[in-house]
Amino acid sequence: MNRKKLQKTTIRFYAATVLLFLIFFLYTGVFENVSIQFTRTPRTCYTVSDYTEEELHDSSAPAGIRKKYRWILKVDETNDTALAFYFVHHYAEVYFDDELVYRLTPKSTNIFKKNISSNWVIIPIYKEDNGKEVRVVATPAFKNVINRKMEFQIGSLYDLYHTQLEKDMPQLFLSACCLVLGFFIMIIQLFLILQKRLQNWNVFYLGNFTVFLGLWKISDTRFSPFLFNGNPLLLGYLTIGALFLSFIPLTLYLANLFDPPHDSHMLMVSLVSSVCAIFVLACQVFNIAAFKPTLLLGHLLILIVTLLFLYFGFRQKKSKTNFRARKNFHLFLLLIFGVILDLTSYYIKGSSSGLVFSLLTFLIYTLLLFVNNLLDINRKAYTDIHTGLFNRSRWNNLLNTNISVTSPICMMMFDLNRLKAVNDTLGHSAGDKMILNFSNILRNVIPPTNTICRWGGDEFTVLITDAKEDIICQYLENISKAVCAYNDSGEKPEIYYAVGYVLSTEFPTLSPKELFQKADERMYQNKKECYQNQLK
Repeated sequence: MNRKKLQKTTIRFYAATVLLFLIFFLYTGVFENVSIQFTRTPRTCYTVSDYTEEELHDSSAPAGIRKKYRWILKVDETNDTALAFYFVHHYAEVYFDDELVYRLTPKSTNIFKKNISSNWVIIPIYKEDNGKEVRVVATPAFKNVINRKMEFQIGSLYDLYHTQLEKDMPQLFLSACCLVLGFFIMIIQLFLILQKRLQNWNVFYLGNFTVFLGLWKISDTRFSPFLFNGNPLLLGYLTIGALFLSFIPLTLYLANLFDPPHDSHMLMVSLVSSVCAIFVLACQVFNIAAFKPTLLLGHLLILIVTLLFLYFGFRQKKSKTNFRARKNFHLFLLLIFGVILDLTSYYIKGSSSGLVFSLLTFLIYTLLLFVNNLLDINRKAYTDIHTGLFNRSRWNNLLNTNISVTSPICMMMFDLNRLKAVNDTLGHSAGDKMILNFSNILRNVIPPTNTICRWGGDEFTVLITDAKEDIICQYLENISKAVCAYNDSGEKPEIYYAVGYVLSTEFPTLSPKELFQKADERMYQNKKECYQNQLK
């Protein structure tokens, strides 16, 4: 066995081994398990349900409202037990009977007086606290959080942390994946740019967006305030700041997917996004408006970027030249779908915690983009950059056999007439236009199940499968009509061409190479006749 066969055999066995283990893991995970019997019920948190709520109007409060919650504390376990509740932009005071045990307000030295962000209030419960009246005074910092439902939990700190970590694990994991992926993309891209192997910053912008997306979503979980319990303000600023900053690299990335003038339009959106981010920061710094009320502007930017991308994308999709934009358009629709689901869920639930659709779809998008880039490496080797058709290498692969053709196929050879004269009189850009327009005509007439190649500078080859004489004649007639319609439209330069074709049924014993040679001979015969007719 030679090395090449040994390598193929080894790779196949490796793939089969991985597949067998995956099937084994899947089966055991679904159908088999161990038998577990608990002799003791584990301690869990419970939610207080017997509290009373009182709303007080107070003109000195930031939103003009204070709320009081009362209940009697009843605890069986006092070891490592705590009262915990999650506040979203609320000041808080907690009393056990008449003893103030907790107060949450901005520092008097803070420049940004109103902000309080979101925070976990965690108060240890002692044995002597059993039977005391708990009184919580909640003061909303903004009017749009007045009606948020409060949930008070009592249990061990371990249970509180574990329960919230379990709820937020999908969002935390996907956010961490985005952060790692984003930094990896930026480092690799910067390395390639510094090494002067690349000059395009597009992937670097994508890495920027990935980092901001991960930072936005990981700081937006309810578990993160446990880790930043001493400074919830910073966490809240990170969440809103990362949201607004993410629009700038996103639109810079999208601008590279479009042809002029749509790329300039996206660059303008990126500039506007930068202005909006600076405006939001200025509002916060000068106490005009806090980050929380400006969140609506962030959602509005999401809507604007989405609508503009869809509008430009649908227009670009009709283009026959920008194949990268058409491919990325379909992939990016997936991300837009995830963002819309997250926004819808946010306005229904009133909370952004646990929203993972945008994270999941973006990671899928990035993975598909990576796979497509790998495929592009192979595709580019067989694609003509100017027309998007297959190139001569692809055609030679098709002919790389000496076996006689038994299935009915047809080979066509096209050659543009007077291309050199067009280049000499109107310039090479006019000649390029002639080549591109003719390739579009071939692409529109010949069904995509067949193969169209740009064989040379002004020569095109076509391989028709399941070929019949009447079908071939119809294709040639349609090409002739399309060329005539183009010439009659007044477009310059006009297109003239010669064509030769051969059916495998004419020469059933010839190889593909020999059939192609016959088509080439007939094309040159047709070209000679065209020039003779012009001289008459």
